[in-house]
Amino acid sequence: MKKILTTASLLSLAVCQTAFSAPVENFGTNLAPLQQAFANKNVHILQIGDSHTAGDYFTDQLRKRLQADVGDGGVGFAYPINVKAQRTARHGYQADGFSTFNSKSDTSGDYVLGGITAVPNSSFSTLNLTSQYYNGDRQNAKVVVRGNAGQKVNVSDINGSRQLTLNQNGWQTVDTTINFPARFNVDSNMAMGGFWLGRGQGGRVSAMGINGATQSYWQRWQKIPQTLNYSGANLVILAYGTNEAFQSDVSGQMAQVNQAIAQIKQGLPNASILIVNAPESLKNTSGSCGTRATSLDTVQYQLRQIAQQNGTLYWSWQDAMGGECSMKSWIAEGLGAKDGVHFSKSGYERAGNDLYDGLKMVLQASNTSSTFRPVTPISSSVNGNVVNISNYQPTATASAPQKSIGVICGADGKCTSLKH
Repeated sequence: MKKILTTASLLSLAVCQTAFSAPVENFGTNLAPLQQAFANKNVHILQIGDSHTAGDYFTDQLRKRLQADVGDGGVGFAYPINVKAQRTARHGYQADGFSTFNSKSDTSGDYVLGGITAVPNSSFSTLNLTSQYYNGDRQNAKVVVRGNAGQKVNVSDINGSRQLTLNQNGWQTVDTTINFPARFNVDSNMAMGGFWLGRGQGGRVSAMGINGATQSYWQRWQKIPQTLNYSGANLVILAYGTNEAFQSDVSGQMAQVNQAIAQIKQGLPNASILIVNAPESLKNTSGSCGTRATSLDTVQYQLRQIAQQNGTLYWSWQDAMGGECSMKSWIAEGLGAKDGVHFSKSGYERAGNDLYDGLKMVLQASNTSSTFRPVTPISSSVNGNVVNISNYQPTATASAPQKSIGVICGADGKCTSLKH
């Protein structure tokens, strides 16, 4: 007789095959819209953060995994121009006569979400958006631009030239379709803030990161909910904390992240939010473990607390590395960079795989009409009420030293431990 597998055993089998190191924990997010996006094979993940995002290795691995599941949906977000010391995996630029302004150093400029602006030096300035990966490919484009009503954005590609007219003053988007490569030209008193690009179907992962950024950078940007709405993202990942960890005073972090979450919910009310906690980072690498960043413990504690209080998804990068004192081993294995802060391409790819596997598992668990809960008891504040998310503790046995990564509980209150 054919053996019938239960939902719990199927999930346990999937987890064992995946063998990821840290689960994605759900502190109260309704995952139905994100599940529907996956079912429709039209998923946009937007990650906003620091150099871990700006290098586009971590996000490119998420991109590869997502597109293997739902198809290639195109570029996603592109900054308006190449940003020094940052990397883009699937597109590039050829700019002539543009100046770049970065909210990292120019704290009083007029920026939208992303914090990079390209301003033409004359009406003859041109910017080419290129892609060897998508060369000749046709994609929908929302061009984020600042100007006055009646001004125009000139676009040319293999299909010819056209003019896109602004219908209001200030920051806005104008829509068109482009074939790579495409050339853009705007008046000298205008500015470009980026591009949202896609094929209309499939998966996209947008990497919106600035080297050295902290969550406080959002306070330098304008119209954040509106720009988020332009993106149409289904999942927004906040990946900050490393640079905060090297600060001596992080008392403002919680208010800044809470404000960002509120802005995301305003601009994208149906999107899921995932907080990626800061990985282990070292001030120096001497000794067996190295010396951890000054405020890393505080930053990590606060970010987890914020995820609980706001009912978001959460993933611990440090746990995925193996916990405290793991960076030295990652360096020794060629996964961590010698600075004790960043990672090699392989290290970012391993972390990206871990996060994506955890995300898929929590979506699968939620899809069973059961509740996935972390093993460790956690209290979460939801609408002012403290809710005990889990009081279940699996019993360890010497004969089965498997790693427990979570528990799935049915409506009857019975729980099954998931291990790998």
